Amino acid sequence: MNYSDFDSFTGLGNTRLMQARFAQCVGEQTEFGMIWIDVDGLIYFNDRFGHAEGDEKLKQIAKLICQNLPDGIDVFRAGVEEFIIILTNLKMAGVVLLAMRICKAVNQEFSHLPPLRRFFSMSDNSYVEVYFPLTVSCGVAFYPEHGVDYSTLYRSAEVAAIRGGKRLYGGVVGVAMNLYSSCFLPSTENKTNDSQI
Repeated sequence: MNYSDFDSFTGLGNTRLMQARFAQCVGEQTEFGMIWIDVDGLIYFNDRFGHAEGDEKLKQIAKLICQNLPDGIDVFRAGVEEFIIILTNLKMAGVVLLAMRICKAVNQEFSHLPPLRRFFSMSDNSYVEVYFPLTVSCGVAFYPEHGVDYSTLYRSAEVAAIRGGKRLYGGVVGVAMNLYSSCFLPSTENKTNDSQI
């Protein structure tokens, strides 16, 4: 084990390990899913309860994510309040269902917290004020349909969550839209479609 590949705060794989895993999956020419997870309104939580309590919630969220995944699936910390999961050997529906399970589990865990006052800014400088407890939102994207490089796939997953309502109320799961009109992998070109998950 190379400790420089792990986040010292959560114990999860760090961005270097995550990008290495992405490159490995691409090199194997396999289709795979990415779940982007972001904590909604953490800045407001920290303002109300303090950064120490916010840090504890981040650790709890990291643990909950891992507890709601099958064994052997790696979870990575991609930013201060962002996590990434790369999933192989699952149909698209299976990846989406896992994202929904994670989102539901984390949101239920913190549903007892007092609602946090959040603000959703509009392009004309007006804003909507909303009140929700601490939640997470998930964006789901798939290689190669939604991106053939790391940054594009990451961005597709992030935009999916935003489009699904993350910024307005959070606690959502969004699925990326196709970027390409026709996309296939050479290793899967001649395979028949299988509708089973």
